[in-house]
Amino acid sequence: MEFEKKVEEILEHFGGLIDEDTARLLAEYYFGKISEKKDRGFARTFVKFEGEVVDKKVFREKGYCRIEVDDGKEKHYVYFWDDAYAVALNDIFPGMRVEGLAYRGESGYHVRSPDSIRAFFDERSFLPLSRLKAGMSANVKGRVAIIEGIRETKKGDKIAVFSIADGEAIVPLILWDDKIEHAELMSPGDEVVIINAYITEFDGKLNIHAGRNSYVEVRKLEI
Repeated sequence: MEFEKKVEEILEHFGGLIDEDTARLLAEYYFGKISEKKDRGFARTFVKFEGEVVDKKVFREKGYCRIEVDDGKEKHYVYFWDDAYAVALNDIFPGMRVEGLAYRGESGYHVRSPDSIRAFFDERSFLPLSRLKAGMSANVKGRVAIIEGIRETKKGDKIAVFSIADGEAIVPLILWDDKIEHAELMSPGDEVVIINAYITEFDGKLNIHAGRNSYVEVRKLEI
C-alpha cells in the first residue's frame, strides 16, 4: 500500500513527464535507499545476483542503465543508478558475467554503489576467429597483425582498421565511435580483447566490428 502511494506521488510530482514503469523504478529506488539506512534491514533487503549479461539499454535522459542478466535458470533486469550508472555505462557489456549485491524490487535488482558490482569475462566464452560467422555477436581476441590506421567512411565517420590473428585465422578489426581511442595504444603483437563484437561479411570476407556497445581491452606485448 505504501509502495503504491509513493508511485502515485511520483507520477503527480512529474506531471505526466514520466510513465508508470519509470515511476515504479523511482519508487523502488526510494524504498531501497531508505532500507539501506536500517542496519538490521540491510541484510534482508539486499541480495546477491550473478549471471551472464545478455542485453544492455542506457536511459540517459532518465539517469539509469538497465542490463539483462541470465543466471542459467531465468533472466533478470538489473538497474544501475547514481555512481553505479557510470560503471554500467563504460564497463559492463553483453557477453560479460556480472555479480553483485543489489536491492530487490518488483521490476528487478537495483544497484547504486560501484563497490557492490563486479563485471568480468569468462575466457571460455571466446570464439576462435576461424569459427566466426556473419551476423553473430561474439567475444573474440587475437594479436595485432596489421595496422592500417584511421580512415573516414563515405558518411564521414572515423574508423580505425586493423587485422588480428589467433593462430587459426586473420580477420580485419574495425573500431568505431569511442573505441577509436584504443588505436593509439595498439602495436603489432599486442593482444586485443573484444567483448560483444559484431561480425559482418563484405566481398566474401569477414570483418569484426567494435563500437559503443562493445568492450575493448589492449594487452601490451611483453618482451
